[in-house]
Amino acid sequence: MTENTTEERRFYTPEDRLHQLRDYGTASIHRALETIRPVSIESDMLQVLEVFRGHQQEHFFPVLDLAGTPLGLIRERSLKSYVYSRYGMALLSNRGQPRQLDSFLTSCPSAEIDATIEQVLQAAHAVPGTEGVLITAGGRYIGFIRASALVEMAHEQQMEIIRQHNTELDQKNREIQAVLQNMRQGICTILPDLTLHTDFSAHLSSILEQEELAGAALMDTLFKHSELGPDALQQIEAALMAVLEQDAFMFDCNAHLLPTEVTVTLAGQRKILELHWNPMLNEQDEVSRLMLVVRDLSRMRELQQQADQQQHELQILSEILAAGESRFTAFMDASEQQLAVCRQLLDSTQDVIADEAQTILYRQLHTIKGNARTLGLMAVTDSLHDAEQVLQASRDSGADVSVSALQQALHQVSHDFSQYHLLYTSRLQGFGRDRDTQIVSNTLWQQLEQLASQRRDSELLALLQQASGSNLNAMLSALGESLSGIANELDKPAPQLIIGPALADCHLSNKQAQRLSDAMVHILRNCLDHGIEPAAERLAMGKPGAGTVHVDGGTDGKYITLRVSDDGRGLALQRLRSKAIGAGLLRDDEVVSDDEIAELMFHSGLSTAGQVSMVSGRGVGMDAVRSGLAEIGGSIDLVWAGAGNDVGYRPFSLVICLPEACGGLPVA
Repeated sequence: MTENTTEERRFYTPEDRLHQLRDYGTASIHRALETIRPVSIESDMLQVLEVFRGHQQEHFFPVLDLAGTPLGLIRERSLKSYVYSRYGMALLSNRGQPRQLDSFLTSCPSAEIDATIEQVLQAAHAVPGTEGVLITAGGRYIGFIRASALVEMAHEQQMEIIRQHNTELDQKNREIQAVLQNMRQGICTILPDLTLHTDFSAHLSSILEQEELAGAALMDTLFKHSELGPDALQQIEAALMAVLEQDAFMFDCNAHLLPTEVTVTLAGQRKILELHWNPMLNEQDEVSRLMLVVRDLSRMRELQQQADQQQHELQILSEILAAGESRFTAFMDASEQQLAVCRQLLDSTQDVIADEAQTILYRQLHTIKGNARTLGLMAVTDSLHDAEQVLQASRDSGADVSVSALQQALHQVSHDFSQYHLLYTSRLQGFGRDRDTQIVSNTLWQQLEQLASQRRDSELLALLQQASGSNLNAMLSALGESLSGIANELDKPAPQLIIGPALADCHLSNKQAQRLSDAMVHILRNCLDHGIEPAAERLAMGKPGAGTVHVDGGTDGKYITLRVSDDGRGLALQRLRSKAIGAGLLRDDEVVSDDEIAELMFHSGLSTAGQVSMVSGRGVGMDAVRSGLAEIGGSIDLVWAGAGNDVGYRPFSLVICLPEACGGLPVA
C-alpha cells in the first residue's frame, strides 16, 4: 500500500487538471498541448528506465518537483549515456546505489496556459534546440507542446496576421471605394503614360460627362475640349512627362506649368474646372503617380456672379436714393442729351475726329462725369473716365483718336446709364412722390408756356416758369450737399457754402437750371481742388481747416448775376503761364498781363492741376462751363479780388450772368 501510494505521488498524470481547465487559456495552446507523462525529481534512474520502457515512443519526459513545478527534461540519450557509464553498469548488476535525476536534467522553457502564442514562441526562442515548451497552470505542469507543434503555431500566427491584414486592407479598400463613390469631388490618379488609373471617384464621371474613365488618356479626356490653345496643351503635356517617374524636385520646378483652372465644353455644357495636382512619391522619393482633384466651379461662379450683380444693383439703388428722384431724373435727362451729342459726332466721323469735335466730346463727357460724381452716382463714373482717357491718350501722343476705341468706351457708358434707368423705372420710380401728386409732362408745360407767350400774358408766363423751373437758391443748396463727397475724394474737410439771400427770389427755366448746374459743378469742384488749400496748410497760415465758398448776387429783372469765390489761395498765375508756354500758347519771353493769363483758364486743354485725376486735370472744365453758359445766352468772367502774392497766386471771383427767365419770352 505504501509503495503504491509513493508510486502515485511520484508518477501522477495531469489529465484531470487539464480537464478542469478546458474552457480556460488560449485555444491554440489547448490544440497543440500533449499530456506527456512527467517524472518526479526524486525518481532514481532505475525507475526512469522503467518509464522509458513503458513509453517507447517518447524520447524525453518532463521532470517535476514535488509541487508539480517543471524543472526541465530527462532525455533518452541522457539515460543511454548513464547506462553505459560505470554507474549504470553497477546499477544493472545490482551493485551500488542508483543516482538521482538532477545531474541529468536538460533545461526547457515553460509558459502558462493563458499565455499568448507570441509569449509561447518567445519562450521557445529563448532556449535554442529545445524539445518544446512546458505548459503550466498556476505554475503546475499540465502538458507539453512539441517543437513541431510550435512551428505550426508560428505558421498559424503568421496566417492569422495575414488574414487580419487582408481583412483590414479589404475594409480600407471598401472605405476608399465608398468615399470615391460618394464624395462630391472628382479624384483620379495619373499614371506615367498619362492615363487614368482604374480607381477614381464616381463624381469625376459626372464632371467629365464620361462613364468609362479607367485607362482613358488624360489629355483627350480633360483638355481636348478646353479653351486652351495648342501651345498651352503641348506645354502641359511636356510638364507632366517631365514630372512623372522623376525626382520630387522636378514637380516643384514644373508645378507652375500645370493649370489650376480650365474652361471646357463637355456634352454641350460649358464648365469651369478647378484642378489640384499632388505628387505621389515612392520609396526613392520619385513621383510614381500624380493625384488630380477636379472641382466643378461652374455653379459657384454663376452664384457669385449673381451675388455680385445683386450687390451692384443695390449699390446703384442706394446711389439713386441718396441723390433724390428729382435730381436723378434731371441728371439722366441732361446726360442722355449730352451723350446723344457725342454719338452724333462719332456717327458723322469717318476716320479722323476733328479737333473741334474732340473738344466738344471732352466737354460733354467731363460735364457728365462731374455731375455724376456730384450726385454720388459712382457706378457710371469709371466708364466716363475711361472714355475721357481715350481722348487724353490721343492728346498726349499726338496721334489720331481711335474712333473704334471711343465708340466702345461710349457703348460702355450707355450700358452703365441703361442700368441706372432700368433699376430706377422698375423699382424706384415715384418713390419720393405722394400718391395724390399729379405729374405734368414736359410737353404740356411747353404748350402752356407757348400759349402764354402768344397771349403776351407775362404774369401767367412767370407763374408757369416758376412752377416748371427751378429756384436758384434751392438748386445751389442741393449742390452744396454734394461738397462733402467731393471733399472726401480730395481728402479735405468739407467747406461751408454760403448763399446770398437775394438768390432766393431768382428762378430759372429747366434748361437754364441744367446748364447752370453743370457749370456750378465744375466751379465748386475747382474751388475745392485748386483754390482751397489742404487743412494743414490752412492751419499753418492761421486759417480754419475747412474752407468757405461764397455765392451771392441777384437779379435786376433782366439778368441774374452770380458771384462765386472761395477763401483759398487764388489763381495759380505762374503755373498757368508755364502750362501755356508748354502748350505753345505763349512764348517764354512774352510779356502778358494777369488778365491775359487768367483768360487762359478757359482754354481747352489747360489746367493748373499737377496731375490728371478723377476730379480734374484735363483742362476741359472751365472751357465746358463757358461753352455751356453761352448756349443759354449767359457768360462767365474772372474778376480780381486783390493783388497777387509772392508765390504766384492771386485771389479772384467768377461772375456769371444769365438772362432772367421771367423777363419777356422764356428761355427754352
